[in-house]
Amino acid sequence: MGIYDRDYYRKEPAGYSGNPMNSAKFWPMWQKIIALTVGVFVLQLLFPPVTQWLSLSDEALYRGQIWRLLSYAFVHGDDIFHILMNMLFLYFFGRRLESMYGGKEFALFYCVAAVFSGLFIVLLDTLFQDSRSTIGASGAVLALVMVYTLHFPRERIYLFGIVPIEMRWLMGFILIFDLFPVLKQLGGSVAHDGISHAGHLGGALFGYLYFKFHWRISRLADSFSRKGNFHMMGRGPKLKIYNGESSEELEAEVDRILQKINEKGEASLTSKERKTLKNASERYKNRNN
Repeated sequence: MGIYDRDYYRKEPAGYSGNPMNSAKFWPMWQKIIALTVGVFVLQLLFPPVTQWLSLSDEALYRGQIWRLLSYAFVHGDDIFHILMNMLFLYFFGRRLESMYGGKEFALFYCVAAVFSGLFIVLLDTLFQDSRSTIGASGAVLALVMVYTLHFPRERIYLFGIVPIEMRWLMGFILIFDLFPVLKQLGGSVAHDGISHAGHLGGALFGYLYFKFHWRISRLADSFSRKGNFHMMGRGPKLKIYNGESSEELEAEVDRILQKINEKGEASLTSKERKTLKNASERYKNRNN
């Protein structure tokens, strides 16, 4: 889970000024994603074929170009409003979620959400016989918004800095806005408003499943990595190092503490819970070194 990667438990190396902009190494993942997306947008403006190379379509997937399931999420149209809205949502909601889940988990979540949303798009496009290409980070971004809403359903934000609204109602309006055109298409109507409503719904669905079933993608990736190393090294003596609390018990306790932070704030933690997070941070750091 990478507790040491969270903002409020990160130990900075000597000489680090505290400004994440001093070195890309210390940029949080949400900043790196924004920088990458903006960089691709500049390339699109300078070299328009980039959009076609990276966009998503069922026809391209049938030709084996599976990277488009991810690359499309970093491509936007020439309308500045498209990329601006997605990056603003990523900025507002991504920062807090990354501080809760850690940089590695946040990055994996964002990418897998984009792929899940892409698969949802291809599925419905095939069903509706729609051959248009899709671009944009909206699916992955709405997955973030869904997880944020489930964590903080009654948190009030201000749309355009003016209109107050709770997250649960904002998410509800978004779902209705995206569900209505899809239902019309299922009923046989043609709806071409230039918005990938299927991608939005796919991203929101992934966010809901992620929160509901407590998925941790980094754990799964680490598990595959350990199994891969085992098979490459061959069979050997089965040794188990005992270091007190089992990894499973520690993970469960860390999850409980993080949920408490989400609900009551960091100030509600006891000294024992803070010590548990610190010990977990050291254990994860040693495991990944």
